[in-house]
Amino acid sequence: MEVSEKAMNTLVNVSESMFPGISTTYNKKNAQIRGHMSRLGNEVVSSLPLQVSLYLNVVYFPVWLSILLMVSVVKFPLLNYLYKFILVTVLVAFVGIEVIRLYLGYLGNLQERVPELAGFWLLSVLLQLPLASFLLFNTDLILVPLETAAGIIMFIFIIIELIIGFFALRTMTRHQ
Repeated sequence: MEVSEKAMNTLVNVSESMFPGISTTYNKKNAQIRGHMSRLGNEVVSSLPLQVSLYLNVVYFPVWLSILLMVSVVKFPLLNYLYKFILVTVLVAFVGIEVIRLYLGYLGNLQERVPELAGFWLLSVLLQLPLASFLLFNTDLILVPLETAAGIIMFIFIIIELIIGFFALRTMTRHQ
């Protein structure tokens, strides 16, 4: 049963508007099958749970940052000079490291690159976990319940990404 050219073009246009890039993927797949160039045996080792947690962390990070900045502005005059300096330093470091960490996580997981994923994991263990712990558990920073709730969620994200990232990194290194 042949489909007319007009119906085929309509179908391609509708599917392209709903799923951008599907026609190029379909054309490449057909060319590979026709040309006997399909490679069998390629296994995708990217971790879907890690990608989901990274995505949710990227979505939550601006919310966490806005909550922390609003609370910090309110409590800043109440802190002594040492904790003012420490709070600003930790927040600047946390934001910079978090952006780099999430970028490395995305790049390492989606492109199946071990060095980037290892960098993501090491930044999580060595820098983000201690900084998040300091912001969450140091009572001298005059913790507010909203800040504590937001910090707990961020801390849980980091712990989950550490656990899932370890297994994803192990799977990826064993595959290569």
